[in-house]
Amino acid sequence: MFLPLLLILPIVFAACEGKDRSYSTSPSLRALIGTTVGNVAFEPEEQAPEPVAPPEDWQVEFNLARFSELENEQPSIMIVAQVETRPGTGFELWLTNEAGETVARWSGGSTTTYVGTMCFQLELEREGEAVPLADGVHTATIVFREPVDGVVVARELQVTNQTPELAGTTPVAGSPVFRDALACPKGS
Repeated sequence: MFLPLLLILPIVFAACEGKDRSYSTSPSLRALIGTTVGNVAFEPEEQAPEPVAPPEDWQVEFNLARFSELENEQPSIMIVAQVETRPGTGFELWLTNEAGETVARWSGGSTTTYVGTMCFQLELEREGEAVPLADGVHTATIVFREPVDGVVVARELQVTNQTPELAGTTPVAGSPVFRDALACPKGS
């Protein structure tokens, strides 16, 4: 009688554990720009746009840029902003190092009319590939850009938390590293 019970208990406890949500996509970014898969460039020669205040009918409060971890402990960068947007602009995230050089750029989608919180994470390392971070301070810049008129809004914020020590080569085309916008943990 005790033997079958001992065999069943591990199954019951395993079923009670929460699902690993590390690779769940960001619902808020999908609602804002219609996608969670971006176009990524590592160490491009272009530099992040200078800050530009939002137009009167927009609001962009960049609240958090933080080195973090996914639920499965993979290193990530988390971005949180309160936004009020209008349709038709592309979204970009630029990550620059202390020298002002672009480490990575993520771009994609087209905004809708959206009012609310945007929260997403980008994975920094997986399967032998890693974003080429250097020691020191990093800055994140979120940008909304119209195809014809250029930058509508650009906000920058210093990335908090210690820069993670990553190992691996710069990701190749098609890599999920820094490409897939993932959900933030509940309560973020």
